[in-house]
Amino acid sequence: MTSLFYISAFLLLYAYVLYPALLLALSASLPRRDDSDGDSSAATAAPSLSIIVAAYNEELCIAQKIENFLSCQYSGNAELIVVSDGSSDRTAEIAESMASERVRVIRQPERRGKGVAVNTGAAAARGEVLVFTDANTMFAADALTELVRPLRDKSIGLVTGVSRYSDGTIGSAYQRYEQMLKGLESRLGAVATADGAIYAMRRSLFREMDPALINDFMHPILVSIQNARSVMSREAVCFEEFSAAGEFARQIRMVSQAAQVYFRLLPELIAKRRWVSILVLSSHKLLRWLTAPLLAIAVIATVPLAGSGETFRIALGLEILFALAAAIGLIATRRGTEGKATFAYQFIALNCAQAVGLWRCFSGEVPVVWKPRNL
Repeated sequence: MTSLFYISAFLLLYAYVLYPALLLALSASLPRRDDSDGDSSAATAAPSLSIIVAAYNEELCIAQKIENFLSCQYSGNAELIVVSDGSSDRTAEIAESMASERVRVIRQPERRGKGVAVNTGAAAARGEVLVFTDANTMFAADALTELVRPLRDKSIGLVTGVSRYSDGTIGSAYQRYEQMLKGLESRLGAVATADGAIYAMRRSLFREMDPALINDFMHPILVSIQNARSVMSREAVCFEEFSAAGEFARQIRMVSQAAQVYFRLLPELIAKRRWVSILVLSSHKLLRWLTAPLLAIAVIATVPLAGSGETFRIALGLEILFALAAAIGLIATRRGTEGKATFAYQFIALNCAQAVGLWRCFSGEVPVVWKPRNL
């Protein structure tokens, strides 16, 4: 039991504290490079962009998304490709009513999943750079300019932007923590995952994907395999509303798909000796997916050990306090209250969902279609 406690405690400590410290130490040992100035020539033309939106039943926001794209400031050519994935509402009709030379709409008569829609949009794209985003996320005015700026450096193949959530939710706190990690990983040239709401990838590096795989997790790995770097641009910002409703099922789906990508492409990463990517993916993602099982092991081990030393009594006390905070959060959530009071509960729920997603990956229950948050 003692060994189980210390192993699980160490892995949890490593995943949330020691790994960021390791990234900081590794990045500090590298020569400082400015990803935004790989080519300082003022005459460098802005690359042409194809912004791809895979949409399913997004009639409430698709018009706003198109208007948002048209209002973005970008000096080069940019097009928006809306792929309606068998939508049963007016998504396609609304988008088609706003179609133009810069806005194209593709209908998939049957719902085949986001992966197929992404492949379809990429195949139809005219741009040098593919930008992936969601229908319900809105770009800041200069988001596209800032997103592609690092691509002046020819060694960079993918740039992820950042989402902004409303304050006071685990979505906001979790995103800030994730963005801090991505910023450190970016210095090493290998982010664990792109922000699915806003990221850009060189079209030359894109490969048609298995529809069961999640694109924002697969694409940084694909870039690494092709010996290119992936980085984050903090200035490329989009805005998205966060709601805990439906987040449990969404996390299960995302992790089951991401885990499938991880285990399928890990042998190729090893063969290509992409050790930094392996470190980032295993530390940032795999151990995070194992948080709930590791917490359970630590708690189970602590109970019988509580009488054998002060360390275990303190650990048990902290576990009880956290459990009480989670219980309070559960009550607050059932009363319809979202905010700081629900943080502990949402943390537990989020990590339990990730553990279920990992299990579904192993059991072969990986979904292809998805349900938007607003449905």
